[in-house]
Amino acid sequence: MTSPNVTVNRKARRSPGRWANLAITALVLCLGPVLIVVGTLLIKADDELVRTGEQVPGVVTVFNDESKASQRKIKVEFQSGDGFVHYTWVTVDHDQHPVVGEDVTVVYRESDPGNATVLGYESDGVFFRGAGVVLTAIFGGIGVFLFISYLLGLRKDRRKRAG
Repeated sequence: MTSPNVTVNRKARRSPGRWANLAITALVLCLGPVLIVVGTLLIKADDELVRTGEQVPGVVTVFNDESKASQRKIKVEFQSGDGFVHYTWVTVDHDQHPVVGEDVTVVYRESDPGNATVLGYESDGVFFRGAGVVLTAIFGGIGVFLFISYLLGLRKDRRKRAG
């Protein structure tokens, strides 16, 4: 039988709540880089579409002039090679001021006319990549701050034990 004054060296076990916190932290830290990758892939897909797609004239039919950049869009009507009329929504930058009825150039994939973009307007990937950069900077900065605080705390504890 062991005495109640004896301490036993045991490894600290992580509780399920602590594992959940660790998992949530990892997800939050990965969110920014994931958005950067998704945005970059969307931009590359649009660039590929512009290089290889069919160009046809289109007309701006709707312009949502919102204050939020992610909701500032135009709806463009165009006719594909098979004679069907299609529509596509495209994000509009704040320095662009399209007018309903304005002629634009639409590029679409011949095998999938629903996959289209308008020349001169940005890809939706620009928003995702920008949001990813901002989130990475914010959460990465917080992470670096917490890590440095942790290291300084360890250093302080060592000094207390040594002195």
